[in-house]
Amino acid sequence: MGVKKPVFDHPSLKIGERVYSDLQPGQRMPILNWVVAVTTLALYCGWVNLLIMLGVAAIWLVWPRYVLVLLWSTLLLPAKPVLWTAFCKLWVFKTWRQYFRYSYFFEEKLDPTKRYVLYEAPHGTFPIGPIVAGTLCQTFFPDAPIYSVAANSVFNIPLWRHFISWIGSLPASKSNFKRLLDHGSVAVVVGGIAEMYMCNPKKERIKMLGRKGFVRIALEEQVDGIVPVYYFGNSQAFNFGPAFLESVSRKWRTSLGVLYGVCGLPIPHPVQMYLVHGKPIPVPKVAKDDPEFERHVTELLDIAVKGMQDLYENHRKEYGWPEKPLSIE
Repeated sequence: MGVKKPVFDHPSLKIGERVYSDLQPGQRMPILNWVVAVTTLALYCGWVNLLIMLGVAAIWLVWPRYVLVLLWSTLLLPAKPVLWTAFCKLWVFKTWRQYFRYSYFFEEKLDPTKRYVLYEAPHGTFPIGPIVAGTLCQTFFPDAPIYSVAANSVFNIPLWRHFISWIGSLPASKSNFKRLLDHGSVAVVVGGIAEMYMCNPKKERIKMLGRKGFVRIALEEQVDGIVPVYYFGNSQAFNFGPAFLESVSRKWRTSLGVLYGVCGLPIPHPVQMYLVHGKPIPVPKVAKDDPEFERHVTELLDIAVKGMQDLYENHRKEYGWPEKPLSIE
């Protein structure tokens, strides 16, 4: 009989306690780190805007044409490896976490020998909270890889395609979802693009009702549990508009509009990000050909919605939102 591999627990992964990842309350962010964070966040979050500006400039100038050809040619390069640990541990991502004063709370530790579907919210105008969390997962769970699925349109954008792959994502499809579950757990931001126009200063709004895809896959693949994850502050990092483009964006499964934050630029507001990781919800073992399968899908979604609502209610006061409600639509 082989020797069981010991499970590594990162020293900062404490259960039942709020932990700040890189910058403690009261600490000032080093000016160099701040400059790097602002510059790189603006470049990443405003990348599509930059491509559009290069496209306009290419109408009259020659050099932007060469730059665009070079950038678009990167789509021919394989987006591998999917989940590159060394990339996730780059120093620049530490500056991003410092910028948002990133903190986290785990209600229960995940069992590295089991598979989970992590259903996350909110997407907000831009899912910067989940993206930053992706840089931490490999530190916390080196023995339990956590992958994710993202909008297909992201993988058609130069450099974004490789970036999102290196932090563990594949295009959101049923086949990719199941393929990733063969290698570990999978996270999905359930609301997606539909939430981009739902941000409200008076209440949190997320899209979950009727979104059965993730629970159906969880049942079909007989995973060990589904886990609610909420990113407090993510919905406040950016503004997005105009609102009349919402229906077109949802139809094309892409984001049409202007993303803006500090001073109207694609720099996120320096809001505190607080990741709250709930307890796994058991998934019943039901065969796909069971005549009651769809009933189990509906019931599990109802349980998932309640799990997300309870997670929010239990932690909103700690974040500073004692009176701010969550509307699940």
